[in-house]
Amino acid sequence: MTETNDQIKLTIKGARAERGVSLSDFESFIDNFLSALRDYDRAGRGEPTRKSGHPDRRSEAVTAFRLVGFRTGSGVAIIEPEAVVTDDDQLPLDVVPVSLATLRSLAEDLVAERPVPEPVLDALGKACRAVGEDGSVAIEGAGIGADPVVVDAALLGRVALASDNPNALEVRSVSGRLHLLDLEPDRLGIRTTSGVEWSCRYPEDLEERVKGLLDRIVWVEGKGKLTSPLRGAMTIERIESVDVEQSMLFTSTPVDEDELLAQQGIDGPQGLGALDDPEWDDDTDDAYLAALLSK
Repeated sequence: MTETNDQIKLTIKGARAERGVSLSDFESFIDNFLSALRDYDRAGRGEPTRKSGHPDRRSEAVTAFRLVGFRTGSGVAIIEPEAVVTDDDQLPLDVVPVSLATLRSLAEDLVAERPVPEPVLDALGKACRAVGEDGSVAIEGAGIGADPVVVDAALLGRVALASDNPNALEVRSVSGRLHLLDLEPDRLGIRTTSGVEWSCRYPEDLEERVKGLLDRIVWVEGKGKLTSPLRGAMTIERIESVDVEQSMLFTSTPVDEDELLAQQGIDGPQGLGALDDPEWDDDTDDAYLAALLSK
């Protein structure tokens, strides 16, 4: 199929999109993708987002795209805009369809990491996660830009940081399991014990260290914000493993008691006298008591 100048290619990638996309996942992706466009348009016109009920004529126009092709290799959907009547009874002539104009504007804000309304980011996040926790969608064509706009958890996290959210809690450090690592772009995912999912980007000089910490408990420090009760974003400056390494004092298999006694040179009961310190005297008692009372 030949792609024309007014067509848009959506490349959907994720753990559940390696050999195409299931119909149920694709339906979830499309529902949330269109919801993001509707909320973006409403916010731009000063209207409430997350509006329930049947979409009005304007909302239908904003999401007026036709699916004209789909192929595997992840999931590659080709869509094109439709011209739909909005506020009057006539279709505009020689004007970019409102659906394409809305998508272009949203893509420009995302790639520039400008503030975007939280409902829009939530809907895009759900669209990406429809094909797996590592899900993403690349948008290209129809004047979107010279390079594809890759929407994933890392980008959405950075945009969330840029958004003016007075309720966002600033965070300097986070600890949890590093369960997701993507080298291009440089991002990682950390899930805390309380279930908060942190999307983090990291500098290039930490890449080798990060590679060895996948699926381990880590502590990271940087600049971050908790954008919702279960989502956060951070630009990390430092990362450390907090796994406890077992010393030689302990063994993975039990050791027989007689062997331990022999190793330590114990051949009989020692009594309390074994705990005595030959250098401890009355003066030491007085100094120890004085130190306790001085606290």
